[in-house]
Parts: sequence; C-alpha cells; structure tokens
Amino acid sequence: MNRQRTQRGTALSSKASRRGVGRGNHQGEPIEQCYRTLLELSGSAILLLSPDSIILGWNRSAEAASGWMADEVLGRNFAGLCLSKETRASFRITLGQVTQGEEIRGLEVPLRTRTGSQAMLSWDLSRVLGTHGNLIGLMAIGTLLVSDTQIEEELRLAHAQILTEARRAEKVAGEERGRIARELHDEFGQALTGLKFDLARFSKQLSLLPAPTGSRELVSKVQAMSGSIDTLLESLRTTVADLHPAMLDDLGLVPALESLATTFQYRTGARCLVDVAPEVASMELPSETSVALFRVAQESLTNVMRHAAASLVRIRLYQGDGRVTMEVADNGKGIACERRSKPDSFGLRGMQERVSLLGGHFSIGGALGVGTTARASVPARRPKALADGPVAEGSVP
Repeated sequence: MNRQRTQRGTALSSKASRRGVGRGNHQGEPIEQCYRTLLELSGSAILLLSPDSIILGWNRSAEAASGWMADEVLGRNFAGLCLSKETRASFRITLGQVTQGEEIRGLEVPLRTRTGSQAMLSWDLSRVLGTHGNLIGLMAIGTLLVSDTQIEEELRLAHAQILTEARRAEKVAGEERGRIARELHDEFGQALTGLKFDLARFSKQLSLLPAPTGSRELVSKVQAMSGSIDTLLESLRTTVADLHPAMLDDLGLVPALESLATTFQYRTGARCLVDVAPEVASMELPSETSVALFRVAQESLTNVMRHAAASLVRIRLYQGDGRVTMEVADNGKGIACERRSKPDSFGLRGMQERVSLLGGHFSIGGALGVGTTARASVPARRPKALADGPVAEGSVP
C-alpha cells in the first residue's frame, strides 16, 4: 500500500512538473507534492509568472479558461499571448509592483482565450519566495467573474430546458397511457365480450336440454358468471376512460366534460353542472390544453368524491385576457390550508404541474364547511415553446 501511494504521488509530481506549476526547491518532499496536487485540482486559474510576464506555470483551470495547454504556453509571454493591447502596459506595471513586494487583490483583467473571445477574471497576485528569500516567481490566481445578466440568462436557459424535458416526459407518458388503453380495449375487452357470448350460447343450449337434476343451479351459475363479466367490462371501460379520454379526440373538451359530469352524478348522486361560455364552446383548443383541463377536472371531481361530501359541483369554463380558465367548485366540507401543502398531496401537485407546463396557473382555495374551488388558467393559444413539441396523449380508436 505504501508503495502504491508513493508511486501515485510521484506521478502527480511529475505531471505538475511538466506543467511548470510549483517548480523550484525540494521536488521530492511530500509537502511540495501536496502543493502541486492542490494547484492542479484548484477551480481557479493559477499561473506562475516571471517579473517580465514569462509563463513558468499553468494549471488545469488555466488551460480550461484560456483554451491553451500548458505545453503550448510555458516560456511564452503571458501579457502578449493572453491580454489585449489596452491592458498589457498596466498589467506589466502591476507585475513590477508585485515584484517589489506589494500584494494585489481583485484586479479585474479580461483574459483573451485561444479562440479570440474574452473572459473577465479577478486576479490576486503575490510573490513566491524560496527558502532563502530568493524570488521564484509571481503567483497569479484568476477567478472567473460571471455577470448578473449572464447568471439570469443561464438560469432562464436551464429552466427552459427543464420545461422542455418535462413536456417530453409528459408526452411520452401520455402516449404510453394511450397504448395501454388500446391494449385493454382491444385485447381484454374483446376477450371478455367473446366470453360473454360463449356463456350466453351455453346457457341457451342448457335451456334446450331435458331438465336433469341440478340444471337450474347450473343455469344460475352461468347467469352469475355473465353478470361478473358485465361488471368487469364496465370496470374496464372506466379504466380505459381514466387512462385516456377518447371522447376528447372525437368530440372535444366540452362534450368530454359533460360526459365526465354525467358519470360523476351517476356514481355519487350529487348534481354536477357544466357551464361553458359561448366563445369557449366555439373555440378549437390545442390538444395539450384540452387534455390538461380535462385531467384537472377529472382529478378535482375525484377529490370531491373522496373528501368533500358535496351535493353540488359546478364546472365553469370561460375566456378572458387571452386565457381559458376552468373552475371546479363544490359546496362540500372545504379544504384545510395545511392539506394544500402536504408533501403527499400528489393529486394537487399533479394538477399544478400539468398546468404550469403549458405556461398556466393553478390554484385551489376554500374554507372548512364552505366548499372548495379549484381554478386552472392556461393560454388560449399554444405557447411558442410548445409549437415544436405539443404535449398530447395517444388516441384510442
């Protein structure tokens, strides 16, 4: 183990020596090997210069910042190679001051890269002395400066990239839901329907045979099995509709919401009214907008059914200021403030994320004993960011 450590330290020392960083006295000492390693791993550009600006050392970060490799710059004049004509004279004067013992902090000088572009760096300069006080060189440590505008632009680009990836993931998830819905509809639906017909034929044949002992019990079992198949078919239709609202593709958002309200009334016994403004009823919304609003209504009604104990729900759809807004309001128990921000409120978070992907806003409010109102507002037209990649769900024939 000690031998391996020694070999590794020697390799680092040798590599640093080729870059010229920290060359000087006592190359074999472990402390100098540590210094060289630190110089190489530093995130700042670290240079060792002579008093007349000749490059003696050049670490990895200096290579990354400038585009010049150490082997290409060692022995060359730093001011002539990496500084603009306007800053060379003042930089040489600064080197003279550092040579006399002055330490410079925060000197902002642009670094001219290999490609000709410029990067602003803040430089700290000081002397490097040997064990006997002799001057080895001048250490220049450069830290890249990033403007507030550049930071804001990078954040904006990062946010746009995250949104793009989220939209792509939502699109893939929608296509996968559509594929599963098709398979359930085609494979399981047809199989269950065929099985129901087989049972019906079998029951008819039983009725034509002489009535042996126990035939009534057998017919009753066949009828019970047929009833179970009906239940499975209904459950399958519900699952397929939850996976992908096929009516959206065929008839549009408003009929799909009306069908959703009818199903909700049938399941709960509560009234569910759909109020659509005329201008929205005549609009052709982008498919991703229709899907998002339908999913918000679907999740809102599910929450009403599970938690609200409401007797009346009203779905409103209207337009204003270039946006389409949907409200789902109930007269149930209401929602507590703490529940809106619970980490496990996946339904609420899912609605918010769906709407935000379209550049919209989602909110939910209410009070205990008064009721709850969920509101989703999205652009009436497809945002430019979505023009090349709409978020849509696969269709079910």
